[in-house]
Formats: sequence, structure tokens, C-alpha cells
Amino acid sequence: MQGRLRAGLLVASVICMGLASHVLAHADVTVEEALDLIAYTKDLIVADVRERSEFCDEAGHISGAVNYPWTSGVLQERYEELPSDAPILVVCRSGNRSNQAADFLDSEGFTEVYDMLGGMKAWTYGTVGCKYSGGSGTAFAPYEIATAADLIALGETPEDYGKHFILTADIDLDPNLPGGKVFDRAVIAPDMDCNDLGFQGTAFSGVLDGGGHVISHLTIVGHDYLGLIGRVEHDEPADSTARIRNVGVEDVNISGSGEIIGGLLGHNDSVVVTHSYSDGKVSGSLAVGGLVGYNQHSLNHCLSGCTVVGRACIGGLVGTTYGTVAFSHSTGAVEGDSDIGGLVGLHRGRVSQSYSAGAVVGRNAVGGLVGCNGMRGARPSPGDIDRSYSLASVRGETRVSGLVGDNRYGSVSQCYSAGVVSGAEQVGGLVGSGRSDVTASFWDVETSGIGVSDFGQGKTTLEMQTARMFLDAGWDFVGETENGTEEIWRIDEGYDYPRLWWEPEAAEAEGVIELSAADFDAQVAEGVILVDFYATWCSFCDMQAPILDEVAERLGGQARVAKLDVDEARDIMQRYDITAIPTLIVFRDGLAVERFVGLTDADTLVAAVLAAIESDR
Repeated sequence: MQGRLRAGLLVASVICMGLASHVLAHADVTVEEALDLIAYTKDLIVADVRERSEFCDEAGHISGAVNYPWTSGVLQERYEELPSDAPILVVCRSGNRSNQAADFLDSEGFTEVYDMLGGMKAWTYGTVGCKYSGGSGTAFAPYEIATAADLIALGETPEDYGKHFILTADIDLDPNLPGGKVFDRAVIAPDMDCNDLGFQGTAFSGVLDGGGHVISHLTIVGHDYLGLIGRVEHDEPADSTARIRNVGVEDVNISGSGEIIGGLLGHNDSVVVTHSYSDGKVSGSLAVGGLVGYNQHSLNHCLSGCTVVGRACIGGLVGTTYGTVAFSHSTGAVEGDSDIGGLVGLHRGRVSQSYSAGAVVGRNAVGGLVGCNGMRGARPSPGDIDRSYSLASVRGETRVSGLVGDNRYGSVSQCYSAGVVSGAEQVGGLVGSGRSDVTASFWDVETSGIGVSDFGQGKTTLEMQTARMFLDAGWDFVGETENGTEEIWRIDEGYDYPRLWWEPEAAEAEGVIELSAADFDAQVAEGVILVDFYATWCSFCDMQAPILDEVAERLGGQARVAKLDVDEARDIMQRYDITAIPTLIVFRDGLAVERFVGLTDADTLVAAVLAAIESDR
């Protein structure tokens, strides 16, 4: 009770001081008062402003503290990450730096700041060491994964599976490197008993943010539930938070003798996966996908370039899905026996605004986009496919087509296919066989080699590259309003088929300026400009490009949008301490006023640019 009273009086005194002076000023507190604040103050943030080496030394730090070094300027650069209306206790080694940091937070409008006198030298209570490469596992301060050892340690610590994590560096899992290994199960959340049916283990239920970094050369030879993560789930499936995001796995080599195998995830039970990708090789028996083996929730803005091989329910992106796949694509070769698709093998959910462009080979129910769409029976499960397409070449025996091999129980709306198709029985240009709805959908009779088919409408290449035909069928294109204002499709008439709005333009998007090292300083010196620091070899940068186009269009000339290839401007990259790409910085009159690291959505970028414009007035 005394502790509660003391803490309450302390807070009250600060409020009174603020009311009396009308000037925000932090309060100095003793170690004992700081202990009370930690125990009784809701939403208190302990900000340790020592350097990283001090924060993680053997003496440790206060449990739950976040590290914002003062001397190296981290706090000054990233203070906006801290909520300005939350209570913040600042600590350092002896009290000098914390006082400077507290003054700084005062000057930036923070309303409740405390400075612990005497620093950690005076702290005689419990401390903890750094786990992984830093962080505390919360949404505000996720555990930092910077090395292969960190990643493996995460996998070996199931009690942390519900925490928040972020990659802070690229990680190479090449088994030929010193300390490297060939895994025999998923790195995180593995199936612990392949002899027992179903998943036997602890599923990952936290948040993993790739932070724009890449995990490469993951090699697994195992049985079931293989991938970087074996199984992910969440207690609240309705939660729309992207719990697996911005994760790239490159040059994977995953081989399983069983089922539910993907380059990134084996089984996505109930979470949103977004802006993630894979490439390499993935093989197994049943429910095998380039990115995810078995999906029961949402895959958004994802892609795979993996070569995928298996027996049944094999897809370039996902093997089997009962959930949603949207704004996604696959480009790798896919091969199997039954229910084989360029994007999805067996589909019982919704595919929207997605495409495939690899080579697909199978025996039964083989489609350029989806192998089997929907299931009939005692418990029918429909599959819906809308505003999607396939350019994949398709070869099979029965139920073979450019888009859907077997449209068993589902709908196909405003879709097209244009790849070569070959098979023996029930071969279609758009759909091989089926009983359900196919509307406003087309296939190219010239490129496919299929002149007549029971589903969809066959058109010549010239017709397929003309907007009017699609407009007459109700398709919504950029720049027209007769079919709506969602602006789903765009077309380079006479040269290409319709493409989805989110795909990168073949040429530089109008309004996005390409900067060079020579003109960079002059370009950012005046006004507001958003600069995307990118590289041509960066997959996440490719995913950022159409978002940048959207930002430029939405700003409508209110500010400039530009990009700079960091490989051609190393000095500028070092000047702005860019250690991961894409990094996007908003400049106002030559000063960097806002920074985003990793794939960033258009709403966030537009809001930041508009805020910079407003503050410049």
C-alpha cells in the first residue's frame, strides 16, 4: 500500500507541476520510486539510453526495458516510435545521459517523463540479460533475430512462440558454412513425431516480421509439416493483423516424404501472411506449395518462384487452401499427379486478383492457375476465383486447362488464360471440366492451341489484347468508370494482355523520378520528396515498386516521389545509415523527417508525405 501511495503521489506531483508551470518538465525519481513506477504504473515504458554493449553486458538491464542509445543518436532519430502520451522512465549507467535524454523528450512534447537518479549503478534489484540479439518480445520491442544462432534458438524455445520477433539482418543457413546444418524438420514450430497422425508439437502463435531481410539456403530433408515454420496459428482467427509479414526465403531446398510442406510455412492454420516470398525447390507428397503447404486463412501480396514437385494437391504458391489468396503470384514450375495448379493445387476458398506464369505438368486435374476448384460431397466446399489470370503452359492427361483443370464446385469470374495447353481427355482452353458458373472469362485460342471448349469464350490474340472486349464484359479498368472505380485492370493495347493494377509497369511509372548520386542532393534540397532507396536484386524492392507508383498517383503532384539505386550511390547510403532495403525516407528541405524500413503500404507513405507538407506550411 505504501508503494502504491508513493507512486500515486509521485505522479500527482508531476501533474501539479505541469499545471502550475504550463511547461512540460520531467520528474527526477530515486531508484526506489522507479521501482514503484515499474510495479504500479500502467503502460510504463522503461527506456534504457545506454549503448547496446552496455545494455547487453553481464550486469544486464531492467526487465522489459527497451534500448534507445543516446550517445550514438538512436533516441534522437527514433523517438517518434515512443508514444508521446505514455509514461516513460529513462535510465542510463549513472544518470547523466538519462537526464539529457529526458530533457530531449520534454522538448519533443512527451507528457510524462521520469529520470532515474544514479542510473543502473544505483539499481540493486533484479536484471535480465539480452535474449537473441535484443528486444523484449513485445509488439513495441520485438525480439531481434540477427544470426542463424538466433533463429535456431527461437526454434528451440517453444515458450517464446507467442512473442513478437523481427529480423534485423540477412541470415544465411547454408549447411556448408561453419556451424551450418541440414535440418530434419521445420526450424520453428516443427512436428515432433512424424509417426503420429496430425501435427505433434507447439505451433507458432506470435508475430514474425522479416523487416525487409532475407533468410537464404534453408535446407530440410524430413517428413511432414516442413518449411521455415512448421505450423502457425492464432487464438483469434478474426484478427486481421499480419502475423507473418515481410519474410523472404531464398534458395530453399526442402524435401519431404510426407505432407503439408512449403518454402516458408507448412500449415497456416489461422493467421494473415502478407508481403512474403520464396524461391528455390520444394518437394513432398501431399499438400505441397512453393510458399505454404496448407492454408486455412489468408495469403496477401505473396509470391513464389519455387520449383514445386509432389504427388497430389501441388501448387506454385500453395498446395491446398481453404482460405483466401489475393494480390499474389507464382512463376515457378509445378509438377505432380493430381490436383496440380500453377498457383494453387486444391482450392476451396477464394482466389482474387492473382496470377501464375510458370510451367505446369500433371496427370489429372491440371490447371494453369488452379488444379481443382471446389469439392462436392456430403460437406461441399465451394471455390471462387475472380479477376485472376494465368500465362502458364499446361500439360496433362485428363481435366486439363489453361486456368482451372477441374472446376468441380465453384465459380470463375472475370478471368483469362493465354498459355499453351495439351492433354488427352476433357481438355479446355479455360476450364477442363466442371459443373458450376464461369462468367465473363476468356482464353486465347491461338496461343493455347484450343479452338473449342465448353467453358468461357475463346478469342484471338488481337481480341485478347483489346480493352473494349473486356469492358463489354464488365471488367473494371484503370481510368474508366462505366464498370466501377476499383480500377482492377490495366492494358497496353495491341502489345499485351490485361494486367492487374498492382503489377509493376514494364516501363518507369509516370511521376516516379529516378535519382542518381550526382543529382541527389539538389533534388532533396527543396520541398518535400519521398525517396525509395532500393536495389535491382532486391525482391522486396520489386514488391515496393507498384506501391510507390500508387503513392505518386495519389499525391497528384503535391510532392515528388523518387527512387535511388543504392548500388550506384554507396556514399549516400552510408550517409543516411541505410542498412536494409527498401528504406523509404521523407525529406523536407534537405532534412530527413520520416523513415520507413522494409515493405511499406501506400496509406502509411501518403500520410507521412502529407504530414511533411502540412508542417512545411
